[in-house]
Amino acid sequence: MTRLMIQLSPRGAVIYQYLNLTVALLLLYAVSLLLSALDQLPAQPLGDWAPIIDAVAAQSFELLLLTGFLGAGLMITDKTLGGSELVWQRQIWLSFVAANLVLSALGEIKVADGLTAVVLFALLARNLRIREPTTFLRCWRIGLLLIACSSALAISESERVAAVNAAFQVQVAFTLCSLSIVFWLIPRYSRLDRDWAGDSMRITALLVFLGGSLISLGRLLLPAVVSLAAAPLIAICYILLASHSARALRNRDENASLASHWVGLATIFWLVGGGFLGALSIQPGIAQAMFNTDLAAAQNWLGSWVSLAVVLGFVNEAAASLRGDNHRVTGYAPYWLMAFGVGLSGVLQVCRGTLQIYLSDVAPSAQLDLLLPVTLVWLICLLGVSAGMTLYAIGFWLRRPEIRLVEA
Repeated sequence: MTRLMIQLSPRGAVIYQYLNLTVALLLLYAVSLLLSALDQLPAQPLGDWAPIIDAVAAQSFELLLLTGFLGAGLMITDKTLGGSELVWQRQIWLSFVAANLVLSALGEIKVADGLTAVVLFALLARNLRIREPTTFLRCWRIGLLLIACSSALAISESERVAAVNAAFQVQVAFTLCSLSIVFWLIPRYSRLDRDWAGDSMRITALLVFLGGSLISLGRLLLPAVVSLAAAPLIAICYILLASHSARALRNRDENASLASHWVGLATIFWLVGGGFLGALSIQPGIAQAMFNTDLAAAQNWLGSWVSLAVVLGFVNEAAASLRGDNHRVTGYAPYWLMAFGVGLSGVLQVCRGTLQIYLSDVAPSAQLDLLLPVTLVWLICLLGVSAGMTLYAIGFWLRRPEIRLVEA
């Protein structure tokens, strides 16, 4: 098969390399996620390897998102940075990704988190040299700053503080970066213009910060009166966010990159994981019962996939834009496998979490055996998710072009 030849500036070539790394990390995450899930079986086939696989899965997921965010940051930046500086930053990031994965495999999770914070602070400081940033870039910077801060706070030994920090990273920090990408994408796949997208993003960024912060604080077991008042507020925040996204999806243009499909999927996960489960999880009794169960894992799973869906949509749109055509870079099969797989596995996690709460009082010693039927179906769903991610990576790599550098 003859590969397409395209001409790119040094900046465009670096962005495409970020896309390649994002897809490579997606494949690593697909494998490690499936292996990690096998440890939920009663036989626990991974044995002593389970903590290592879990750490690699978690770090590969975070690195996948961060690589996509950095590539998006370059696309969002209107002013071109020097080609040599971009190459230098890319080399630093590649070295960091390799070091982070090695540290995770060695069990040095806190060191890996600290390194993540240092590198993100350094990259953000370089980006701040760009004067008069756009609204999208400001939101992206705030999100990246919060990710760096939450990575630095991940060294906390307190379980509750760690839970609040983890929820804040997923519900606020990652989401603000994702939001900047979503509204930057809107004028590319919708008839709505850039001004509307910028104004809407300001509103939704505040809603996300408010709703996500309340969800995160719910991990501290808020007083009942505060929790009851906050629940409808959280639901309203995510409903308004979804309405802004839905307006753009209703006014689509002829864009064929599937970016709008991924944004639509992220919007559904926002409503369920943030609006519904978020409002539910801040009630003191429910929050206490959910702690360290699959109910909390389901909320984190759907919240994380909001950002991953946005990144996958960005990869589609960015690759199509850099190639200079209006065609799908990845197909519908991986999209539907991931959409249904993630959604159904989230439902099954809710079922598992509910059963865990019940069985912890009735039959704590037989939990794994009694949960086996639900666990097997959940593993089948995760197999579909992993297959979707693998097909996405294969489709992207088969359509990757040959790049010839030209001066900007």
